[in-house]
Amino acid sequence: MSEVHLACLTAEHAAIVVKEATRPGDDVHTVRRDGNQVVIGYFDKRWPLDIAEWASENCHASDSAAARTIAQL
Repeated sequence: MSEVHLACLTAEHAAIVVKEATRPGDDVHTVRRDGNQVVIGYFDKRWPLDIAEWASENCHASDSAAARTIAQL
């Protein structure tokens, strides 16, 4: 499984992103928090793209942080 990181504004914002993105029972697409970073494990590249976009739109991550995550895909 590939992983990518998304830098959130604070650890609290990262926790909100993880809570929103958690998919119980899905072992292929995962999220976890590491400080203010959200570590996104994925098989389908749309998964981290959707999370980064949602986090940016909801002011949990800056547009530039979301763009960096998306660029890594």
